[in-house]
Amino acid sequence: MWGVTYRFRGVVGALAVSLLAACGDTSEAGREGAPSGETLSEARAIDDDIRARLEALPGVTILGDEQIDDFRFFTLDFEQPADHRHPEGEKFLQRMTLFHRSVTAPMVIDTEGAEIFAEPIAAEPVDLLKGNQVTVEHRFYGTSTPASRDWKLLDVWQSAADAHRVVEVFKTIYGARWLSTGVFRGGTAALLHRYFFPNDVEATIPYAERHSLGLQDVRTPHFLATVGDATCRDRLKAVQRAALERREELTPLLAAQVEWGFTFETLGVDKAFEFSVVRLPFNFWEYMGLAPYDCDTIPEPTVSAEELFAFVDLVAGPAYTFSDQSLYSAIEPESYQCATELGAPLFPELELRPLLRYPGGQVPTALPPAGVVKVYNPVPLLKLELWTRLHARRVLIVDGALSPWSASAFGVSSRNDSYRIVDPAGIGFYGTLTALPEPQRTFYFERLAEWADAPVHVPAVTAGKLSRSYEKLLRRR
Repeated sequence: MWGVTYRFRGVVGALAVSLLAACGDTSEAGREGAPSGETLSEARAIDDDIRARLEALPGVTILGDEQIDDFRFFTLDFEQPADHRHPEGEKFLQRMTLFHRSVTAPMVIDTEGAEIFAEPIAAEPVDLLKGNQVTVEHRFYGTSTPASRDWKLLDVWQSAADAHRVVEVFKTIYGARWLSTGVFRGGTAALLHRYFFPNDVEATIPYAERHSLGLQDVRTPHFLATVGDATCRDRLKAVQRAALERREELTPLLAAQVEWGFTFETLGVDKAFEFSVVRLPFNFWEYMGLAPYDCDTIPEPTVSAEELFAFVDLVAGPAYTFSDQSLYSAIEPESYQCATELGAPLFPELELRPLLRYPGGQVPTALPPAGVVKVYNPVPLLKLELWTRLHARRVLIVDGALSPWSASAFGVSSRNDSYRIVDPAGIGFYGTLTALPEPQRTFYFERLAEWADAPVHVPAVTAGKLSRSYEKLLRRR
């Protein structure tokens, strides 16, 4: 009826709506879910004693427990095999959080693509379903790293197996229907989990999923050449050229960030600066619409060195990407994943070539971890692309037309009760479903309700900004 893709006037990139977390419901879609194998009185008893039930689960340690609004928020460690093919071997503790409302409500597993966000911010499907959520930190990020740091154990199957084991264990308490979600690389992780373990969840709702084919995906430059407004693109190019022409003025400003604890021994200040300038348009559109920058705030190329560097620093964040502290912490596992399976974009350089000292150098295999063999294997993501297009059932992909990652987005078929929504004015973040116009919003909410076997609770929407919780999560990404 609606086809695979429906394009609508979005809200995420423009920050045009507010999802009011405390507001009442205005309508419902779907049907009430029944307790699975339990009477209502038994379910209430479990809810009253949920901490004891969680503590009884194998491998679960409770680190925090607090009541927030209408749910209990637990911070957990969960013991996982470092290698699921050899579960008798090394173990590690995987950090998780749990939003508990009721054992009779749907459960949504949120597969993080990186370090967990410790604050209690529920995914959009959880808000809509008034459900539970278990959020799983990605292995090798944050505290969820095996002591051996054997990089061969960081692959898409092992990550999916982490999520599979979480579902197996927690389904003993939460017997209603399970769905999965994730944002950015977490969205790709949710699809991979569903691909490898198709019976774990009923449906999957990934947001702004990220992946590439190859170590330098050529689809990215074509996208960046046409995205948005031509004047905006030209102003970004002018800033890039000015920054590279004036690098002798600007690189000392990056080097001065040693006062903030950043050093650049691995790449050097000059290379870190150049790489960041080359990435500037990609990063700009990746988060387009999120204050504090937009096309109107792009500076003229003749501004002071301090103003020019401030814009590069704000949009591309060289210290937060290419400093030693970043390369050997959060960026290290990401670089390894991109070098071996997830791939990476090709950042356009052609028009900047006369000004570049390190052309073609932005390849993930050249970044840490050092001394580790990295061989790119395209097969898992190629198989995932084929599966989503031909076989994936009950998948709702939420993308944004302004995000460069949409150049490599997954496709689905409505024949399989799967759909892709593209927000033409945003990046495809939480809040997009709620901002849909009618009758499309009702259609997709009905699909969500049927998949979850539970009603959708539609929040009020007013003009303004994204809800503070979603905006904080987007800024953190």
